[in-house]
Amino acid sequence: MALFGKKKKIEEQSNSPVNNNANSNISDEMKIILAAREEDKQEKQARAEERLEAQKEAIKQEDKLEEQARIAAEMILSEEFAPKGMTFFTVVDELPVSSNPETEGNIIVRGNVRGTVKKDSEVFVYQGGSDKYKVRIERIRNDDREFVDSVTNARCELEITRGDIPLPTDPDQDASRPVDRFAVITDAEGIEDTKDPTSKGMAFAGNPRTIALLCEYGRYGKDSDFFTAAMNSIITAELVTPAKITPVKNGKSNIGFIGVSSKTNPDKSYLPVFTDNRLAVRAINKSFAKQGGPEQRLTLNFAQIASIARDEHHDGFLINPGGPVTITIPPNLINKMVETELFKKRFGAGIASASAVVSDTDSRIDNFIANAPNIPGAQQILIFNPSDTPEFAAIEDAVKKYCGAHSDISRVLILMTAPANNRNEKSYFCIMDCPDGPFEKECNGLAEAIKPYIKGIKKIQFQQFSKMNKKGFPEKVTWLYSKLPQ
Repeated sequence: MALFGKKKKIEEQSNSPVNNNANSNISDEMKIILAAREEDKQEKQARAEERLEAQKEAIKQEDKLEEQARIAAEMILSEEFAPKGMTFFTVVDELPVSSNPETEGNIIVRGNVRGTVKKDSEVFVYQGGSDKYKVRIERIRNDDREFVDSVTNARCELEITRGDIPLPTDPDQDASRPVDRFAVITDAEGIEDTKDPTSKGMAFAGNPRTIALLCEYGRYGKDSDFFTAAMNSIITAELVTPAKITPVKNGKSNIGFIGVSSKTNPDKSYLPVFTDNRLAVRAINKSFAKQGGPEQRLTLNFAQIASIARDEHHDGFLINPGGPVTITIPPNLINKMVETELFKKRFGAGIASASAVVSDTDSRIDNFIANAPNIPGAQQILIFNPSDTPEFAAIEDAVKKYCGAHSDISRVLILMTAPANNRNEKSYFCIMDCPDGPFEKECNGLAEAIKPYIKGIKKIQFQQFSKMNKKGFPEKVTWLYSKLPQ
């Protein structure tokens, strides 16, 4: 009986509402799981909507930047602003790997065309440090993948000939990629007439590469490759700045530079520089001269600009203040640019003075700048006699041979110079006794005569003897060459 009673009790327990409670608990758990799934679904949907909005905003911003670039390009290519010969430009932003040229050896690039590009046009490719190559546009394919004879203000694919782009010297180098991403293709040759008497500089200006990259800066400025290309173009550019030039004693001149403010930094003073003479003249006529500012101009290289723009009067420099495209280069960025290998290769490590330097790749001479004593930022330069080396012996023979055939040259002395803080960065310093008129021509001629023999030391400065500060100059000097009694 006891056993029966126990079994009955178990049966009663099994028929009790415990299972109902379990079912109730499972139901609650399912509710929690379903609610969690619903929350996760809503979160995913919210994130998807956020991504969609972000994509829409990015496209909107991209369209805005493209519109700004288009408007800037229209101004750049207008008669008032365009560098000499420029009717179009393209900043190469894509080097397609899937497209094969119709002609073997040709190169295919893509980018947005500003202006009008035409098939069979002879154009220039600007890239690298200061490389410029002449090529021909053989085919144009529009954004619909159709071959056309021309494209105006639209994205397209250009097939260009190799032209005079050199073949790779390294067999491991990719010979099919001779054009850099963010190279500039344009019909502007980049040469301006700077022999204008009011412009004392002798360097070229025009800078089609720089102006094209500045136009696209808003679109690509955050891309490290683009930023490098843009800064390299500025390091290798020669820019024009207004200056007040006042003659003083001994044929020297005092030079004064102005400062301008920007809309974003109205309390700072920047050195204004321009990509060509016409833009500088436009600013002088419309602004600086009316405000009593200077009406003369100088053409300066980047080393000279860097020196002036970091003095106690300036907080960097502005390129093309007043448009069509303006960019600010502050002192901290200048310092980084001065430390680049490109700067050191072009100007030498530690060179920060505004004296003119003639390198083995550049025979242009700016004697006016070399004679200017009061350019801010010039560092101490050491001057000493050259070493007796086979290189200098060959240079001495070349100097004597050249001077002996040119009656305007009375005497020539060659010394060595180096920055006080970097004595290994030596330059030749050539002092020439020659009248004003033929001085420039004779400097160019002598530079060409001695170039083949310059091996270890790659730079030479020229100075006219009659315009030197004779204070401290020794009375008795053994000139390297002299038609006069020594």
